[in-house]
Amino acid sequence: MIKTLIKIVIGLVLVHSNAFAAEPITDEQIRLVIKETDAAANKRDVQGIGDYLARDFYKYIEIQSDAFSETARIDKEQYLALIEKGWNTIDAYSYERLDLVINIAPDGLSGQSNSTVVETLTVDGKEMVSKVREYAYYMVEEGRPVIFNIESHTLVGDTTPE
Repeated sequence: MIKTLIKIVIGLVLVHSNAFAAEPITDEQIRLVIKETDAAANKRDVQGIGDYLARDFYKYIEIQSDAFSETARIDKEQYLALIEKGWNTIDAYSYERLDLVINIAPDGLSGQSNSTVVETLTVDGKEMVSKVREYAYYMVEEGRPVIFNIESHTLVGDTTPE
């Protein structure tokens, strides 16, 4: 009787742990997330971007000046608020992704994309171009592919697209 009870408990534990096991992610899922978030960026759709961010999403942002360089970690809500605030202060905006490379981790449970993001914006009639090298990390959360982390590095010097 005790052996049977132990087998039942072990079986339930194994079934329960498998139900919460991480799901694999594919190259195609990452490409879908990129396609959807890039389209949302071009439409200035903050919620469209937020739909593809993990619950515990975070981003490292650079703060650069002539005197110093600083990196800060912001969470999902802070990131989306920062995007919305920025878009509300500009007249025109476009977003393009170049040099995309996608890698899936050996265990298949996460992936990474590396790319260059070119943002062109107009403020008070003046057009500006920014190039950022972006490293985004992906996983499947509640059955959906999402971004769980972004690290980006602003490219300095002449960032005018070729």
